[in-house]
Amino acid sequence: MSFLDELTLDQRQLLVRLPYRVGLWISQSDATGGEASDAREMQALSNILHGFAEEVFGAEAIQFIISETVNNEAQWSEWGDDLDQVLSECERASGLISYYVGEKEARAFQMQIFDIAEAVAMAFTEHEHLQSAWQRFSVRLSYLYARLTGAQRSFEEFCSISAAERKALMQLSQVLGVRNA
Repeated sequence: MSFLDELTLDQRQLLVRLPYRVGLWISQSDATGGEASDAREMQALSNILHGFAEEVFGAEAIQFIISETVNNEAQWSEWGDDLDQVLSECERASGLISYYVGEKEARAFQMQIFDIAEAVAMAFTEHEHLQSAWQRFSVRLSYLYARLTGAQRSFEEFCSISAAERKALMQLSQVLGVRNA
């Protein structure tokens, strides 16, 4: 028996859908890259969720949630509505997990959700199309600023995340209370 069995249907759906919805939300936060970007990011999301479902990382409740997300893959196409609600869903989901299984599991859940979003954002390099010296300089300047403010990503990783995705990751980081590296 899982703690999910103690939840209402709406609460359970919130938790089970959220790992997919967060990845989709990040992917759709940036329209650059077109269909190629979308396809790579959706494949990355699927791979990430399948990998996390199989990985044992010490947070049993989180692994169970992501396993349920993967088990419901046939419904993923139906889970893309109202993505503007994802941030508030993250807050509600964190509260539910904290209440039912404790703060430690809630923290692990928040980190896992952020990791999913970040991995999807990095799945396609939006800046490879930069042609002008000014565009390349602008990206390099943005990277240097990010490093000064504590970012730990390499330049290649930084270039894999568009400005719109960075903004979305920052919002997610703030809502979840995790550090945006």
